[in-house]
Amino acid sequence: LRANSGAMADDEDRRRSVWLVYGLVVLYAFCYQLQVPLEPFLVDKLVGPGAFSKTTFARLQSFFQVVQTVGSFAFGNFLDRFGVRAGMVLNFVACALAYALLSQSTSVAMLFISKIPGVAVAGFLCAQTAVSQLTPEGTERIVALGRLSTAYTIGGVLGPYTGGRLGADGDYYRSARIA
Repeated sequence: LRANSGAMADDEDRRRSVWLVYGLVVLYAFCYQLQVPLEPFLVDKLVGPGAFSKTTFARLQSFFQVVQTVGSFAFGNFLDRFGVRAGMVLNFVACALAYALLSQSTSVAMLFISKIPGVAVAGFLCAQTAVSQLTPEGTERIVALGRLSTAYTIGGVLGPYTGGRLGADGDYYRSARIA
């Protein structure tokens, strides 16, 4: 009975941990998506509207994707060496740094610099790893990973809506400060 109650407590702890991961994913996606829809307007504000603004925004997005791609290779190794908890901490610190830099950007160069911490922005990768470690193989893991996608979608829907509302008055930095 004692060993069985210990296993039940472990199962309950794992379930709580998985739900915590879902909450972190909602927060991660919400904060990221909070500022994304305002970036084209921020580029317009710094560069001036027109073709150069569109080109600058496209280059900014491409630069961020390259940073993320390079970071994903290193981040997987980081997770293997230091674990999911350290990965989550590094991810959220990198997110906070990126958003803080974005909220202070007064030039296009600063916009590009604000994307560099993206090398360690890998919250969904951390969450997938955590859920895979916390759930047994099979149906429970499949369901948990599906819920993880749902959690990201919730943040990914609420974030842009909220960000758009926050930036509607022309303060394109507010959402980055909040994120």
